[in-house]
Amino acid sequence: MRLQHGVAILVAGAFAFSVHLGANQYGGGSNQPKAKPATAAKEAKEKVAKAGGVHTMTGCLAKGSEPNTYMLNSIEGGGPKQAELMNVPASLKLDAHVGHKVAITGTSVSTRAAARMESGAKKPTAAQQKEEAGEHHMTPTALKMISTSCM
Repeated sequence: MRLQHGVAILVAGAFAFSVHLGANQYGGGSNQPKAKPATAAKEAKEKVAKAGGVHTMTGCLAKGSEPNTYMLNSIEGGGPKQAELMNVPASLKLDAHVGHKVAITGTSVSTRAAARMESGAKKPTAAQQKEEAGEHHMTPTALKMISTSCM
């Protein structure tokens, strides 16, 4: 009887060892780095955001102080609470939505590019860039009306 128990233990041990070796060889081992697909998606999203990627902001639309500019005020979410909309395409017809709650989709405009657009100079001065640095700038590409009032 003791011999049968010994053989059974050896067979079970050999089986467990072979399963462990096979798992390591084919990627199931614990010593292999695990792929993190969520990390790759997050990195791609961050690259788009850094490059001024397309994003949507919801808030109250108002007329801007410069020609062909608008302001998006009371922006929802954790980002900026106000954004200046620049280089607005006439096809969006934002005038019809002033005072409405809207969702604006567009791309971010860098501080330097915003200063260049507002001053009309190819190389904006440091003072002009500093003036724009505290603001969020966006070039809209689409508009969706949420409500006829901002309440």
